Amino acid sequence: MSHRLSSDPIKSDWYVTGEVVGLPELRGKDVRFLFKPHTLVESKGAERHSAFPRLLRLNWYRPDRAVVPGMRLELEVRLKPPHGFSNPAGFDYELWLLAQGIDATGYVRAVSATSGPDACLLDCLRGRLAEVIQTRYASEQVAALVKAITLGIRDDFSDDQWQLLRATGTIHLAVISGLHIGFIVVLMLGLMRLLSYVLMPLYLRPVGVWLTISVAFIYMQMAGAGLPTQRAFVMVAVFLLAQWRLWHVDLWSRWWFAMALVLTLSPVATHQAGFWLSFMAVATLLWFAGHRIKDLLGWRVQWGIFFSMTPLLVWLFGGFSFIAPLINLLAIPLIALCLMLVVVDLLFSVLNVDLLVPLVDGGVSLFWWLAGLGAEVQQDIWQVPNPEWYVLLLALLGSLLVLQPKGFPLRWLGILLWMPMLLGIRSSPVIEGYDVRVFDVGQGTAVLIRVGEQTLLYDTGPGYPGGQSAFMHTLAPYLEAERIQAVDMLVLSHDDLDHTGGHISLRDQVTVSSAVTGSQALAGRYGYRVCRPGDQWQWKNVRFTVLSGGNQKVSDNNSSCVLQVDDGRCSLLLTGDIDSEIERELVEPARPLNWLVASHHGSKTGSSAEFLARWRPSVVVFSAGYASRFGHPSADVVQRVSDSGGVSVNTAKHGAVHLTSNPGMACATDVWRSTKRRFWSGY
Repeated sequence: MSHRLSSDPIKSDWYVTGEVVGLPELRGKDVRFLFKPHTLVESKGAERHSAFPRLLRLNWYRPDRAVVPGMRLELEVRLKPPHGFSNPAGFDYELWLLAQGIDATGYVRAVSATSGPDACLLDCLRGRLAEVIQTRYASEQVAALVKAITLGIRDDFSDDQWQLLRATGTIHLAVISGLHIGFIVVLMLGLMRLLSYVLMPLYLRPVGVWLTISVAFIYMQMAGAGLPTQRAFVMVAVFLLAQWRLWHVDLWSRWWFAMALVLTLSPVATHQAGFWLSFMAVATLLWFAGHRIKDLLGWRVQWGIFFSMTPLLVWLFGGFSFIAPLINLLAIPLIALCLMLVVVDLLFSVLNVDLLVPLVDGGVSLFWWLAGLGAEVQQDIWQVPNPEWYVLLLALLGSLLVLQPKGFPLRWLGILLWMPMLLGIRSSPVIEGYDVRVFDVGQGTAVLIRVGEQTLLYDTGPGYPGGQSAFMHTLAPYLEAERIQAVDMLVLSHDDLDHTGGHISLRDQVTVSSAVTGSQALAGRYGYRVCRPGDQWQWKNVRFTVLSGGNQKVSDNNSSCVLQVDDGRCSLLLTGDIDSEIERELVEPARPLNWLVASHHGSKTGSSAEFLARWRPSVVVFSAGYASRFGHPSADVVQRVSDSGGVSVNTAKHGAVHLTSNPGMACATDVWRSTKRRFWSGY
């Protein structure tokens, strides 16, 4: 933690020298790469930081030269501390950065000097192999999978390919995991056993063990030495070293020792899904090995892993694949065969021999065909809402019963214990009142309001150049986790990309029953209805009222749909991007406002002192980007809120904001970074 760049100031400029490590990622015309600094000097105007980062993750926009592994650079960079979106069910980017040893992120502002690689053996070899694979295999889908299972490069998979892997439960075969290192170990042990028959007088057990461990280590390094491969290598080394010394250490003791060693080397591993999945999978194999060793082959172990892993997958990812056991039964040996063929074929490439290329093409294409066939049966994972703890406990107990040996009483009763999880049984939604999530989407707005089973979404977060959007990383995981398959009302405040960037992706994921917008242009393109002042509807005891919007004689920002939500106890106002001119036109409320989502992300053009004095909000939420170039929220606006007696909450600092109106309770405000505390977040 002491290496991490501090957040004071949030952004700072530096002159840095160092070298490119790992393989750069090409992102259209831009490139992203890891940079190991050798010197770091503050540029003019930057405050001094006490930390010296170990690794920087840099973007270079439209570089004027190729970035290659080992390249030495002198750069001027703008850096900020590690930071990511903080939302329920969302990807924890800050944890990922911490686990990778990345202490700052930023972008290249200028390049002073470059030089070729000095001593770049491993990364340069990986880069060269990536080029060979790309040119050697004509099919893009073949090259993508080959690079993934040999070099750990996953950037070449398309969205459709990821969806196939997800739906069929075969992602673990397309990204290097313990299974791939297991393939290598089994192959090496088989070769050693064969050599022992031929060279019996000269064969020594330690030679075979150490050679197997060495080959596994080399494979781990060639795969990029990511945390999953490191974890798998540690397990393999622990299990084999006991075999080398002929220690009479049972398999479960080795399993526990491997876990202790992994946690010693990477203490944050318990926060990563891969840690739990890998150790649970190995535990299942050991469980079968303890009863009938022949069960380790064939369909029995696949169904055993399915039953042991499914509750964990539901807990971690909100769903699982029914088709996975059958697909994996066929795909695992196929990928093992492909991996062996690829290794030999890459050796043949040195001699310009293409003998095995058709076999690799055929094997990998067969895998994709198999995945496509499985996806026709199950197009996506079976989604299960986040289970209550007792539902998960029942499912785990059910798995334990099913995994018992034949003849165990009530063994198949375990399937019945799965039913609450499969049916998605959970606490009933709020019958009265309403529930609000103001998502952390960066410089943009996305607010989800739920009244019982009905859902309203106000804006969909920002979009990015190239067609990407924050929606897929913020709202989409939450909608999946909560099993929300329909949005009853979509309100797009106005036609700005930071408010509408995810609305196409939203419609691809869920059904949108009705939609309104303040922009005539947006309504014309997509057929949405234009909101008008006085529009009103009611869900249960919650009333929604449009106070302003749809005025085409004003600026696009001022045409924003302004929506008030009130259940008689707690009131919320969503203001889009209006400025103080429109604020003055809003009808004065009958009672103080509980929550206000500040207009224009806290721009000084809105949230005037007059407006705050009239509406008297208790809590003002700023939906703003971290280290935003716009400087939102404005310090003047934050001071105005404080002077009016309100409390400021900023999604960039506090993460997603949860607002709840429940009968008999106060209007509650919670922030995700406090709900899910992380010692590395610094908040």
